[in-house]
Amino acid sequence: MQPNSQPLPATISKPNAMNTTDSPPIALLIVNPHSGPNHKRSFQWLLYTNTRRILRNAGYEVRIEKTQYPGHATELAQRAAAQGVGLVIAAGGDGTVNEVAKGLLNSNVPMAIIPRGSGNGLARHLAIPLRTRAALRAATGGTPIHMDCGLAAGIPFVTTAGVGLDAEIGWEFANLNGRGMRNYVRATAELYFRYKPRTFELEVDGHQLQRRALLLTFANASQFGNNALIAPTARVDDGQLTLVVVRPFPKVAIGFLAALLFQGLVDRTSYVETINFTRLRVRCSEAKVHGHVDGEPVTFPGEFGVEICPSALRVVAGPQAPELTGVSPRLFLTPRDLVKRMRAAGIEGRFARLYERIQSQVQRIQRRR
Repeated sequence: MQPNSQPLPATISKPNAMNTTDSPPIALLIVNPHSGPNHKRSFQWLLYTNTRRILRNAGYEVRIEKTQYPGHATELAQRAAAQGVGLVIAAGGDGTVNEVAKGLLNSNVPMAIIPRGSGNGLARHLAIPLRTRAALRAATGGTPIHMDCGLAAGIPFVTTAGVGLDAEIGWEFANLNGRGMRNYVRATAELYFRYKPRTFELEVDGHQLQRRALLLTFANASQFGNNALIAPTARVDDGQLTLVVVRPFPKVAIGFLAALLFQGLVDRTSYVETINFTRLRVRCSEAKVHGHVDGEPVTFPGEFGVEICPSALRVVAGPQAPELTGVSPRLFLTPRDLVKRMRAAGIEGRFARLYERIQSQVQRIQRRR
C-alpha cells in the first residue's frame, strides 16, 4: 500500500452492519454477454441466480446490467460511481475488467471480478477463484486493496500493455475464430518465425537506453493471462510498473523460454531484462505501431509515454494474492506437471513434445533459485 493511501479494512464490512438507512447498499453486476460462456442462456441464468442469492445474503440490493457495445461497461461503471453504489462486479475477460476499471478510477467504489474470459490475467494475479460462486463469495468477503493503474499513450491499463511480438499476436488473435490458449499458441506460432525485432529508443525515469527487442511489455500485474508470468515480481500496489525487454533469441529456445514463462522463471534468463519505473518514453522508427492494452489491440504513435497512476483503483483481492502474502507467483512445477499443464491449456502434439525435451533444462533453472 502506498504511504498516501487511506487505510482499508481487512475485509469488506457487511453492508447491513454499516448501513444506517432502511435501504441496503447496491451491488452492480456488469456482464459482457459475449465473453467466454456468458453467451449461453443457461450460464446466464445460473450467473444471475447465484449473484442474487449470494449478494442478497451478504446484505446487498442487486442490479444487473449487460454491456451492449464497446465502452458501455465504462459508462455503466461511471454512472454507478456517481450514484455511490457499494460494489461493482465485472463479469467477463480482461477487456471487460479494463472497461469497468476505467469507469471507477479515482473513486472509492471497489471493483470485484468474476473471471469469464480466455486469459483472466488480473483475476489470476489477484488469486480470485475462477468458479463463479467462489468468485462471488470472494467479492463480498475478500480483501480490498488500493491498486495502481498504468497509462500507455494516455490509455489506462490494469494488467499489461506493450508493443512488439505480443502486440502483433494480439492483433492476429483478435482476427481468429474463437479465443482460448489453443488459438493463442496458433497465432504465436504463425507470427514468431516471420516477425523481425525492432530497435527502441527508451527514456526510463530520465535515463536513456537503446534496446533491440522482440517485444516490450509494460507490466502492472505479473502475467498476460493463463498464468503466463511475464513479470513474476510485479505488484499492483507498489507504485511502479515493470518494463520487460525480451531480446531476440535462437528459435530452438522458444520451447525452453515458454516453459519458464509458465513457471514464473522467465526473468532469470539472459534473454529477458526487467526494469522498474514510474515514467517511460518509447520511440521507434515507424510513425505508428501496433500495441495492446490489457490484451486488446490498439495503435500507438511512433513516440509515446507510459506512466504509473498510484492507488487509482480499489479492487477486491483473493487471500493468496501476492500483495497480501508477499510471495512471488513462481510455480516451480515439476517437469511432468508442467507438461500436463501445457496439455490442459490446449498445447498438444509437437508443442507438448517440445516441452518434454526441455525437462532437464527446467530442472537446472529450478536448482539455481
